[in-house]
Amino acid sequence: MKQKIIQKLTDLEKQHHIKIFYAVESGSRAWGFESKDSDYDVRFLYYHPPEWYFAIEKQKDNISQMDDNHLLDFAGWDLKKTLKLLLKGNMSLYEWLHSPIVYKQTKEFDDFKALAQAFYNPKTLMFSYVGLAENNYKAYADREKVKLKKYLYILRTLAACRWIEQRQTPPPIEMDKLKEVFRHEPFIWNFLNNLIEDKKKGTELGVTDSPTHINHWIEKQLSYYKKLADILPDLVKDTTPLSNFFYKTIMER
Repeated sequence: MKQKIIQKLTDLEKQHHIKIFYAVESGSRAWGFESKDSDYDVRFLYYHPPEWYFAIEKQKDNISQMDDNHLLDFAGWDLKKTLKLLLKGNMSLYEWLHSPIVYKQTKEFDDFKALAQAFYNPKTLMFSYVGLAENNYKAYADREKVKLKKYLYILRTLAACRWIEQRQTPPPIEMDKLKEVFRHEPFIWNFLNNLIEDKKKGTELGVTDSPTHINHWIEKQLSYYKKLADILPDLVKDTTPLSNFFYKTIMER
């Protein structure tokens, strides 16, 4: 499958006249709890030739494509869009940068990753994670009947918030590493590990009565991390290095 993905990335470069400088796996396969029939979520960063950026009309700054059987899902962002999202502390971007499954990486990415580390802002990243956790909770868990597998996504994002709080670094995306922040809370630790094990087996976790004690814990965590994100200092930095990187990449490569 890896060779098929790499070939598809080459095809996308030719089709859209772009250069892909980074491509990874995202989603459950990168997180480490994929099912047997999980699809492949391939995410990539790219840039166009210089003249593309000087067009008068507004240009599309993303590419998405899925194969006919919905097994391979490709999505990518243009470099300018990527740099803007970096400034906003975009959660998805940081997760792509830390994916353990890399399909393509060029020398441009080394410079970009250094920029991402320099512009890391725990406030904006925590807001991204706690916002997603809250949205997932309201959409899936805050009801009488719930699909248990949805709790994987809620607990994963709350674990990321705790990681940022405790370690002051972008969280890993592998669940085996990330879940360590819950090790000293047995009821969450056991609940999460059982979910992960069933998901890996490809078991349909089904619908059950909403676990009240888990929901209460989640609600307390959401309240805590929303308040914490609000009081964290906002790190405002000079954006000149981002502009310089953009110019160098587009004009000198």
